[in-house]
Amino acid sequence: MITYSPRRGLVLFLAGGVTRQLAIVAEASLLVMTMLTVLGSASAEFGLAHLAAYLLPILFVLPLGVLVDRVRRGTALAVIGWLAAGLLTSLAMAVWLDAVTLPHVVLVATGVGMLRLSGELAQDAYLPAAVGRDRFVPVNAVLLVVGGLSSFGIVIQFYGSPRAIAVAAGVAALGFAASAWLFGLVHAPEEPAPPRTGVWREAVEGVRFTLTHPVLRAIVVCLFGLTAMQGPIEEFAVTPLLAEGGEVTRPEAGLSWSMSLATPIGAVLAMLLYRRVGTFRLAWAAVLVSQPFALLVLAGMDWGPIWYVLGRLVPWAGAAVAAVTLLSHRQAITPSRLLGRSGATLIIALVVAEVAGSSLEVLAESLLGQQGPGDAGGWPVVVLATAAVLACAVPMFRLRRLSHPAEAGPSSDAGASADEGTF
Repeated sequence: MITYSPRRGLVLFLAGGVTRQLAIVAEASLLVMTMLTVLGSASAEFGLAHLAAYLLPILFVLPLGVLVDRVRRGTALAVIGWLAAGLLTSLAMAVWLDAVTLPHVVLVATGVGMLRLSGELAQDAYLPAAVGRDRFVPVNAVLLVVGGLSSFGIVIQFYGSPRAIAVAAGVAALGFAASAWLFGLVHAPEEPAPPRTGVWREAVEGVRFTLTHPVLRAIVVCLFGLTAMQGPIEEFAVTPLLAEGGEVTRPEAGLSWSMSLATPIGAVLAMLLYRRVGTFRLAWAAVLVSQPFALLVLAGMDWGPIWYVLGRLVPWAGAAVAAVTLLSHRQAITPSRLLGRSGATLIIALVVAEVAGSSLEVLAESLLGQQGPGDAGGWPVVVLATAAVLACAVPMFRLRRLSHPAEAGPSSDAGASADEGTF
């Protein structure tokens, strides 16, 4: 009998996760661009097809979480990768042969969306078994950085180039196939799946556990606040103005490069500090320390470009630290049998947070009578949104000394301390 090697499992899992993230970056825009080449940007069918490809995976996220908790996660990741590779290969061949049709594109877009979401849930749920408890934060940090590569502009321009779409689809298919092969080599021991009681009952059980567990509920509230309030803060921050040659210009393009560094900086800080500070403590401390820097953007360029950049960079870096550490702590305290459903509940909460943030932006614009973003009159929105984010971290601060074994249930996955993380 071959003994499982945690070090080998870590290398294979990380390689599979990185390859999968790169494949997602490669296919992120090609499906939309393919629909544009078939339908045209002004087509009503394009809007409906794009909406269906986005909404259907979200509507089925809880059943997908139930499915992830019913099966072996390593096998599920391998199957998901091969299916995604097959769908994208069919798209690449159809585009290359100039035989692409609307039903085919919609099928591929919806199928890949469902598989992408399923893979995210399965990967999060498989990580505790595959890599060991002392590596949650580093692995999640690396995957977050790789997933954010699209912010550096790694997107192929597809307009008027069907061959480029076919090549990109082929590259994405190879990435998913490679990730499936790598995940299939991990062979980490997993707990047996719980008895099946019906999809609806199992879904409700996962939602109830996530929202009634005090620490998990605090994590959901914090991430909800960060997601919902970042939009209004960005929308109503004063855009800096510089006078050049007698003309007033917006130097956003010159300063926005700093935003691309926020996620890598946050991920590196999380890896450097989580052992010394404690994973859960680092999460709420990062929110409380970083988010007040958003108020610096209210001064525009009056205090200089460095202060403005800090007002944009520090809150996003702090949000990245919180995202990595809170995801890692959720994986540590959630029983293995509920990891898929807990992750699905969190995804639903974040989608609702995005909708809430967009609604707040519209409401604030109507109340303030703004003609567009960057108006100095929007300072109350920035101040209130920042205060709301800080308030969302208070429940985590109050639970900083809570011990989890009694709260998380009898599972062996629930043995971490909320304050020190025990990673």
